[in-house]
Amino acid sequence: MAYVTEKYYSTTYGGKVSCDDLSELIKRAVSLVDVLTHNRIRDAGFDTLTAFQKKAVKTAVCLMVDYMGASGERPGADIESFWMNDMRINLRNRKLRPWEAAGCGMWAWLELMQTGLMYKGGLL
Repeated sequence: MAYVTEKYYSTTYGGKVSCDDLSELIKRAVSLVDVLTHNRIRDAGFDTLTAFQKKAVKTAVCLMVDYMGASGERPGADIESFWMNDMRINLRNRKLRPWEAAGCGMWAWLELMQTGLMYKGGLL
């Protein structure tokens, strides 16, 4: 489920990313929100969220789209080496902040964090 449409991003939020891949960036941002919230929104349904949570999730998705559009997606840019058999990954920068590791930007992380949906042991 897309928590944000292209129209919402461009008109209501006032997003500046305008490219042929906008719908794909929105899908990726929504997937990232689902990962960061441990699929709580998908499992319970977006309509079960409070008005505050809905607005924060939508804003977080839009901020993630801005971040991805501005910085470009560089998955694995911080990976120095990777071993398949023992599943070890060495990162170039071991002092990554949580939003840097997630690849979503600080403001999107903080917006989503306010919802209380990111904590592994938390409930809706």
